[in-house]
Amino acid sequence: MSIKYAEYDAIDRKIVEIMNRDAQTTNFSLAKLVGLSTSAVNERLRKLKGAGIIKKIVAIADSEFMEMSLCAYISVSIDKPEYNHGFLASIEYHPNVLECHHITGDHSYLLKVRVENTKALETFITDFLKTQKGVYKTFTQIVLSSAKDESVIVG
Repeated sequence: MSIKYAEYDAIDRKIVEIMNRDAQTTNFSLAKLVGLSTSAVNERLRKLKGAGIIKKIVAIADSEFMEMSLCAYISVSIDKPEYNHGFLASIEYHPNVLECHHITGDHSYLLKVRVENTKALETFITDFLKTQKGVYKTFTQIVLSSAKDESVIVG
């Protein structure tokens, strides 16, 4: 465990786990679940948010409702390390890029993207991704179905 996290305990982890499963859990309910007062839970939540441990509280929307039902994983190869920073900056706020991971193996990065359909995926790859400086190869896999699709991290 990082020294940065040494000041946090099992109760903090339990609070994060509960919030990760249901961000609408009230502070009163959290307090009952972890055995603290509501004000103590409020203070812990404030510290967890301030430290960036709880990065943000979001609703996980249905992808079909949001007209983003096609999910794809795209492996991206960057030809020179000096292009990494620019590539990362270009995708950081792109609304179709849900995840970006620096990986080992034949490729530099693995992206998880969501788009409306195959035409939108083609546009994303051709007009955006392959126009980024340093991108010389991509490999795309389209998700047919997902037996499990979770964003929850539990300890």
